[in-house]
Amino acid sequence: MGQLVWGSYPVAAKRAIMEAPKFSLLLVATSVAMGVGFWMIYREGERTWRAIAHVLIYEKALWGLAIFVVLRSVSNIVAIDLTRATWVQLIYLLTPFMVAILGALFFNEPTPRYTYRALLLSTLGAAMMLVADWSDVWAGFSERDFWGLALALASMLALALYFQMIRRSSRRRTSNGMILFQQSLAMAATYLALTIWRGEDWSQWLALSRGGWGAVLWVAFIVFIAGNLLQITAISGASPALITSLMPLRLLSALALGWMVLGEQLTTLWQWVGAGVVLVTVSGYLWLQGRDSFRTAL
Repeated sequence: MGQLVWGSYPVAAKRAIMEAPKFSLLLVATSVAMGVGFWMIYREGERTWRAIAHVLIYEKALWGLAIFVVLRSVSNIVAIDLTRATWVQLIYLLTPFMVAILGALFFNEPTPRYTYRALLLSTLGAAMMLVADWSDVWAGFSERDFWGLALALASMLALALYFQMIRRSSRRRTSNGMILFQQSLAMAATYLALTIWRGEDWSQWLALSRGGWGAVLWVAFIVFIAGNLLQITAISGASPALITSLMPLRLLSALALGWMVLGEQLTTLWQWVGAGVVLVTVSGYLWLQGRDSFRTAL
């Protein structure tokens, strides 16, 4: 569910920034998410506010999480600006590999069975979906592309570390509300600085259409709140390697919504074949994991 929700983010954000400045959009969305995180902390009521403040200030995992969230968000935007979004997306498909490698090297986490075979097949299928004309993939490579791909690699590494850090926070019984609040606070501060630095015109918000407001609300409530909480909850109960192995599902939801909202669709037979490969691989992987869990329980 979390991967499918986050897959809708590029479509909803692209629709929203047709009418609203991009950094102001993200500032609004993260501010709303921060408010929800604060409300969740209040409702949980398991600790005093002094104890909560102590955790937010001194919990190293949360500060690490905030740092990697900011690095991921900023490098993601700049990388897409410098080079082709297709190349950036293909690099991001390597994230599950990096999560599994980091987990095995630094956190002594076992890699789920079939993970690498599933990742190879799903990455192949996702690449087939993303690229319509392979003869044009390496055409016109420039210095801007080099720096864009370097930032995309840095963004991918930050995302992999984010998954591992959020896992560390969950193990220390840091509540979902506290994680959401800390994450949103870091991002909101970053986007506030960026929207001021870029001198964005906030008066555009007064002219938003009904469709524009729908996209803004989707980004704020469905993606930044529901998507983050689903992702945090999932990683609290499963290995980051297992969760990130389902990242190709983001492409499927982006494809479906892009078709309906933006009129974007697959244009070649190989792209449809790639979509089928992703679906079959992810479904088969989940079935095999469930079968192994059932046998272990017996």
